[in-house]
This record gives sequence, structure tokens and C-alpha cells, in this order.
Amino acid sequence: PDCSTRGGTPGLGCFAPPSPLAREARAGRARAMADMSQDEKVATLASISGNEDLDYCRQLLEAHDNDLETAVNVAIGVAPHAGRDRGAAPVERAARRAHAPRPGPGIVHPNPLLTLLGLPVRLGVGIVSGVVGLALNVVGGVLSAVLPPGLARRVRALPAAAQTRGAAEDPIVAALEFRRDFAAAVGAGDLDDETSLTLGPDFLAASHRDALREAQRQLKFLFVYLHSHDHVDAHAFCADVLCDPEFKAFVDERFVCWAGDVRRADAHGLAVALRPSTFPYAALLQSVDGRASLVMACEGATSARDLADLMESASQAHAAPLTAARAARAENERARSLRDEQDAAFRESLEADARREAAAAAAAEEAARLAEEEARAAAEEAAAEAAAAEALRAREALVARRRLEKSQSMKTEPAADAAGVCKVAVKLPSGGRRERRFLETDTLRDVFDFVDALDGDDAAAVGVKYSLVSNFPRRVFGRERDADVTLGEGGLAPQAMLMYRLDDDE
Repeated sequence: PDCSTRGGTPGLGCFAPPSPLAREARAGRARAMADMSQDEKVATLASISGNEDLDYCRQLLEAHDNDLETAVNVAIGVAPHAGRDRGAAPVERAARRAHAPRPGPGIVHPNPLLTLLGLPVRLGVGIVSGVVGLALNVVGGVLSAVLPPGLARRVRALPAAAQTRGAAEDPIVAALEFRRDFAAAVGAGDLDDETSLTLGPDFLAASHRDALREAQRQLKFLFVYLHSHDHVDAHAFCADVLCDPEFKAFVDERFVCWAGDVRRADAHGLAVALRPSTFPYAALLQSVDGRASLVMACEGATSARDLADLMESASQAHAAPLTAARAARAENERARSLRDEQDAAFRESLEADARREAAAAAAAEEAARLAEEEARAAAEEAAAEAAAAEALRAREALVARRRLEKSQSMKTEPAADAAGVCKVAVKLPSGGRRERRFLETDTLRDVFDFVDALDGDDAAAVGVKYSLVSNFPRRVFGRERDADVTLGEGGLAPQAMLMYRLDDDE
């Protein structure tokens, strides 16, 4: 048999028969795995594959009749999935896929442990690639002088090609370059970059992992196109299927779209996981809860209508997880909206309570302030009244003491017919009038002593401080200022009328 046939079964001419020692070792492993429980096998499979999803590991183990070795080989990409018929002829396989969607396994990305173990190998390959590139530069410089121009250009391009293969690619840059290559493939290579982006489906300019995350965020299937530049049907597929207006509108509305050239690292890595048998290759991927799985694949040439029908039937057949996820998301949105409404109502209630408490506190504070002011005013009024009463008592005591002193020390009133006698009348605020005779040589102190010594009802009108005022001519006599002025000097002889003016408030 031909060992190069894809999926073919190797015959005796291809591999030597296993040795007895190898058969004994295999039998020992089989016995050891047969003694393991299913939970132990699931844990072992999860540990070796690096996949923490125990439900997926259990399903993968059950799909291979609890054969741990086969399940491990499938998980790490060494053996094909049990659901794939790799031995079918390409024509039969294409015919079968054209009638029904082909479910596939979950997409298994490289194990981090294997990636770490392979790091020295990649480092060594990079060093070797650099050395080879340097040698090619030297050789190319020498050969450019002796070789024909066309062959010399190819030789000079070898180092750049070697460095390009060794360098890490930016998935976004690779996606944008694919858009330009796609425009060239459909015969629109002379268009500018913005116009070329409108050709075909709206492919995301991102890595396929980011595209899967975007599809999961939007709860849509991911439409994937893997492009092989060297395949005979690839350009026709791009022009006739992907650029079909109805197909473009269909996939842009229903799916998240991503495409890549398998010559690029990102698309090549996805192709390794999906293992297409021929190109062009279109697929639908589903990502729910962080797990990506293949729900449909179309390999080889097809029409836009047939591919759209196949995608429609596959999306309907596998819509349950996305429908459940949409329902869960809608329920979460409703629950969050309800919580937000409840929180808003609770906050409003708290704010209303706070406003009421603040208003009550302000009213209580205002009432306390008013009460304090009233109490202070009452206290001040009481103090003023007490001070006034005390001042009145002090004044009355002073007036009474002065009346007693003046009545005892006042000069005797002269006779009416005495020489130089003067008659002085004092009009009091109470309306009373008191008269007395003085000599014109007597002073105003004697008149003030007379007023100070008044008794009876007139005594109540006498204050501590007062002045005596004459009308014609008007003159105000003070106790201290005019005490030594005689009645004759003051114009009060032979008789005068003085008005009593109380000065206690001054």
C-alpha cells in the first residue's frame, strides 16, 4: 500500500513488526490502564493534556471506549478523532460533507508543558536559522557577481525568507495582509486598502483566538475560512463564494467571521487543530464557556448557496448551547437590572430617610437656637430689670442719704424783710412747686441743697443728678460747675423761677 495516502492504513512494507519486548511493554501498559478506574483515567487525561475541563475529558474518554492511550493521543493531536473517517476517499468524503454538517472535537491548543519542553528546540532552530541566514548572505554576495540577474535575486531572497519563517508573526498584521491577498485573489488587487476591506465577509483583523472570544461575547458561531494560496480551487472559491453578495450579507448578519492564510503562523496553528484534508476549507466553530468546538466543516469546492444551506442547517442543529447561553445572559441581565432597580430604590429610600432626618435635625437645631435666643433674651431682660431695680434702689438710697445730710446742714431761711432777700421758686417734674427765701449773697449750692432736702411727694421727683434752668434769660445751672455762683451773679435776685431738669440718664 501507498504510505503517503492521507489516512491510509500502513502495511507491512511500511513499518517493521513490533519486537516481543515492545509487545510485552504494550501489554503491561494495557493491564495497568485496565486496572484504573474511570475517574483515575479522567484525571490522568486532564493532567497529560493540560485541559482542566473534566467533563470534556470524560466525554473524550468515553468516545474512545475508555481507551486512555487513544484518548491521550487524540487530546495532544497525535492521533485523529474517532469521529473522523480519515480513510475515506476524498470524493466520497466531500460528497458526505456536502449533505450534512460534520461535528468535530474540541479544538485542542498546544499543551503549555509541551511548549515549555520544546522551547530549547525552538531556540536551537532559531540559532541555526540565523547562522544559515548569515552564511546565505555571504554566499549570496559572492554569487551575485557571477550568476545571472534573475537567479541572483532568488539567492539574495533566501536569507530574508529564512528570517521571516523564524520570526514571530503579528496575527493582526497577518490578517490585514490576508485582506490584501484576498483582494488580489478575486482580481481586485489594484484597489486601495479601505476598498479591499469591503470585499467578501467582514473578516476580523485579529487572531483566531481573539475571534473565538469575540464570537463567544456576541454568542454567535465563528465562520472560519482557511486559505491555501497554492490550491487550484482557492481563488475561484474566494471570487464565487465569499464575494457573493447574498452569501456575504448572510454571514455578516449571522456569524462572526475570520479568515487566514495557512502559510501564516496563526492560521497554520488553527489548521493543525482542525486537520483539514483539502482546501478551500470553511468551518463553523462554537465557543461556549471558553471551550471551542467544531460544529461544521466544508472541504473542497462548493457553491455559495450550498455552503449557506450547510451553515444554516449546522447552526440550527447546534443552536442549543448558544440559545441556552443567550437565555442565561438575558436572565442575568434581567436579574442585574432588577438588582440595579432595587439598589436604586433602596438608595432613594436611604436618601429620602437622610433628607427627612436632616430636615428634622435642622428643625430641631432651629428650635433649639430660637429657644436659646429666647432664654438668652429673657435672661438679659431679667438681668437688665434686676440691674435697673438695683440702680433704682441705689439711687433712692443715695437720694435719701443726701436728703438727710442736706436737711441737717442747710442754712436757715432768712426773714422776708431781711436786706438782700431773694425769693426762688423751683418747679418739679411732678408739677409741684416749692419756694424758699435766700440772700442774694447765697450761692447756687444753697439752692441745690434746698432741692436735695425736699421731702414728701416732691422728694420722689428728685434724682441723683439734675440741673436748674432759668427761662429769662435762659441759663442752665449745674451743681459742680455753678456751685459758687451767687444768686445776684446768676441774675436770680430779687426773685427767680427755676425749672428742675433730671440728668440721671445722661
